[in-house]
Amino acid sequence: MNHFCTPDTDLDELIGRERLSDGKVAFHYGPISRALKMDEELVLENSAVLSVTMLAKIDAVVRGLFIPETEEALHPGGGFSLVFR
Repeated sequence: MNHFCTPDTDLDELIGRERLSDGKVAFHYGPISRALKMDEELVLENSAVLSVTMLAKIDAVVRGLFIPETEEALHPGGGFSLVFR
């Protein structure tokens, strides 16, 4: 899966966030959490625009992630990889 990064890309965009959908609040997974769940490759396009701080946060998150809204612990499997382009 691919995700195009902008200078405004933040962890909420990449991990996911709660949104109102059909009158209910539901968690919508971002590309990092989807790639971890589906154990597949994620390509972050235009990643050169991300700050060093953001890159460090992404590095920490992809080692293992707990999503409080869904009470899920996500860990990288053998098929997960992260590519910066």
